[in-house]
Amino acid sequence: MIKNEETSRINHSVERRICRLQKTAKVDTQSLRDKWISELDDLFDIATSIAKGKESQQQVGDKLQSITPKERQMWAQVLANMGLVMGNLAKGFDDAKFNEDLDEVERQLYGIQVIQRTMADDGQSLQSKEEKTGN
Repeated sequence: MIKNEETSRINHSVERRICRLQKTAKVDTQSLRDKWISELDDLFDIATSIAKGKESQQQVGDKLQSITPKERQMWAQVLANMGLVMGNLAKGFDDAKFNEDLDEVERQLYGIQVIQRTMADDGQSLQSKEEKTGN
C-alpha cells in the first residue's frame, strides 16, 4: 500500500509540474507571438509606405535610387505575405509554418534586392529597361 501512495504522490507531483510548465510555455509563447507580431507590424508599415508610393527613393549600397513601379508591385506582394504571416501567427504558433512563411517573405525581399543591385550596377532604372524590351 505504501508503494501505491508513493506512486500516487509522485504522479501528482509530475502532473503539477507539467501543468505549471504548460502555463509557463503558454505565457512565454504568447509573449513571443506578441513581440513578433509587433515587429512584423513595424515592417508592414515600412513596406506599405514603399508600395503606396509614399517613399520615392531608397538607399541601395551607397546610392540613392528611385523606386520603380515594378519594385512597388513586388513590395505589394511582400505586404500580402507579411499579412498572412501575421494572421497565422495571431491564430496560433506553428513554428514550421511560421518559418516557412518567413522564408517566403525573405525570398521576395531577396528578389527586390537583386533588382536594386542590378539597377545600381547598370546605372539605369528598371523602368528604362522595361521600355527598351517593351515589357
